[in-house]
Amino acid sequence: MELIENNDPDVKRVCVGIPLKGHTPPDSYHDRVLMSYFMGAKEMKDHYEKVKPRYEFIWLGVGEIFVPFAREMLAAKALEYKCDYLFMVDDDMMAPVDLFYKLVKHDVDIVAPLAFTRNPPHKPVMFKTIEGYDQVVGKPYSINTTVLNYPKDRLVECDAVGFGSALIKMEVFKKMSQPWFMGSVGTGEDIHFCIAAKKLGFRVFMDTATKLGHLSKPVIVTEEYSEHFNKLNQEEKDRFYGKYEKYEPIETIKPEVK
Repeated sequence: MELIENNDPDVKRVCVGIPLKGHTPPDSYHDRVLMSYFMGAKEMKDHYEKVKPRYEFIWLGVGEIFVPFAREMLAAKALEYKCDYLFMVDDDMMAPVDLFYKLVKHDVDIVAPLAFTRNPPHKPVMFKTIEGYDQVVGKPYSINTTVLNYPKDRLVECDAVGFGSALIKMEVFKKMSQPWFMGSVGTGEDIHFCIAAKKLGFRVFMDTATKLGHLSKPVIVTEEYSEHFNKLNQEEKDRFYGKYEKYEPIETIKPEVK
């Protein structure tokens, strides 16, 4: 596919990448259709109202294939098409139609919305890393742990996030060497990517006010469902898990009134 060169400094190009693993469920397919319609309608409105910046979206999907390799292909295409962002949404996620706009307003290197694991106990996919040096084997090590008591409705810096959805500035890929997602490390490609990016000086965030639903059987795993499943109130979480104190939350995000 050949694309017209984007010469308008007020327009940012965004690759919307969907790594498909198997058959896309009807629920999330319908979700993406609504999202694409919303994004197109908003950009048309912003064009006539001369809003800056505006965004041009290129939608790409990768068929049934190893997910880290699918992400690798999406990032490579985003570079080829001279995009400013890679915006990934997995095909088993339920997302608000304005998800991209909620994330891009933070203007950070890597940011993800709040999501939870499909399988019990439905943990948030937000991680902190403990690093050290093993004197016995003579090598550095890192241990990744889930942030179980995350600050609510905040923009929170962390060490890694799950990529159920993520917005990444293309400067991150330009500075990192390939492969970006492929590797033999004993962790997911999303955590692997975030840790490598942080070592180059980039910062990773989760917007816990912007929430995804994770398609599961027979439920959609959301924040409310996770809390109901785990049956812990905030006071109990503070006592049981301890407060999240590795990074100071950036801001309180107020719910939008519609």
